[in-house]
This record gives sequence, C-alpha cells and structure tokens, in this order.
Amino acid sequence: MINLNSPLPEVILNSLVAPSAVQNHSVHVDSDRWQKALHERGLPTARGKFATGGKITISRAEIFTIGQQIPTREGSMQLLYHALAWGLGMRASWLHLRLNGLAKNPDHAAATLEASWTAARSGASPSSVYRTLTTERGGGRIQQLGPAFGTKFMYFAEGTSPMPKHLILDRVVAGKLKKLEVWPDARTDTWAPGTYESYCQLLKQWAAEATQRLDVDPPVRADQIEMTLFKVKL
Repeated sequence: MINLNSPLPEVILNSLVAPSAVQNHSVHVDSDRWQKALHERGLPTARGKFATGGKITISRAEIFTIGQQIPTREGSMQLLYHALAWGLGMRASWLHLRLNGLAKNPDHAAATLEASWTAARSGASPSSVYRTLTTERGGGRIQQLGPAFGTKFMYFAEGTSPMPKHLILDRVVAGKLKKLEVWPDARTDTWAPGTYESYCQLLKQWAAEATQRLDVDPPVRADQIEMTLFKVKL
C-alpha cells in the first residue's frame, strides 16, 4: 500500500528536473521499422513525423499536442503509436508482440482508446480513466497493452494540461518508490485502479510540497516528480 503520508524525499527535491526537461524529453525512433511492421499487420499507417521516414525523434511536448486534438477512433491509434514509440525507443523491444495485440481486434482497440482519451480530456479521475484500459486486477483490456503503457497513453491523452493528473507508472518508478520505502509492497507489473489513484495523489502532493519549499511560480508539475523518480539514482 502506498503511504500517502510520506513527505517528499530530499533526494527527489534535490534532483528535481525542470519543466522544460519534461517537455523536451525525447527518444529516437526508427520510423521505417514502425511503418513496415504496421503494414504487415494491416494496421493504419502512422502519420506525423513517422511519415518522414528514417530515424526521427519524438518528444513529450509533441505527443501532448496530439493528445490535445478532439478524440476520434482514427486519432486514438495515432496517439497510441506515438506513445508506444516514445516509450519503446530505438530498440523497440517487443514491438511486434504489442502490434500483434492491436491487430487481433483493431476496431475494439480503437474504440477502447477513444473512450480512454475522451475520459482523460473530460477531467475524469485517474482511477476512472485507468479502468477504461485496465481491469480491476490490472490486466489490459487491449491485448499486449498493459498498465505501464496504458498509463503512458492516459498521460498524453490529457493533452497540454498545465497540471497533468494522469501520470506514467511503470516498473522503474514503482521500484524507486519501493526503495524509498514509500510503497513497501510495490509490484512492478500490474496495479489495481485504486493503487494507481493513490500513486497519482502522492505525486500531486509531492509536487505541491516542492512548490512550497522551492517557492516557485509556476508551480511544480506532478510529471516533474515522475520523471525525477525515473531518472534519480538511489
């Protein structure tokens, strides 16, 4: 269980990344590999930067711009492609497995993603949006799209929000919280909706505490805390 009474650890405050570092956080992607893999499975072609071919970079800010668009089924697949590509990077381990999951039932995948995107943009709670993609036991409602990548989609689906509340949770971040003894029994694979809600609440609290202690304006964003947790060495 996540201890919501835990104060912001000094190591996180002292290592806090800047807002610009979050927005500019970029990864390299092999767009040709992606387009070939999508074509082989009869999935929609990836648009945007993917269409330029070759090696490209994708930043958080660029995906937020996609998430800011009006949710549609077609657009939801594009948002997922970008979120997946950003999360997988150049090596893109298990790319074929994840795309196979989408190809099993692309209509179901697109409808599910659109519902999640719409919920995120409507201001629904983190646990409510999480439930659109994940079961009560933490299983993905779309094959091969587990909670870690599900939360990446949710995070970007919120668009260009000044204070995002649907935050990325993956095994690295969960492991860091376990080391900090904030989440002693943390799992690194699946999380129930209530657990995800608590995680988002904790990072929101820590962002507010960091804002107060650093006396900064604009306030610290919760995703600054998330990225710091991911990067910090403990």
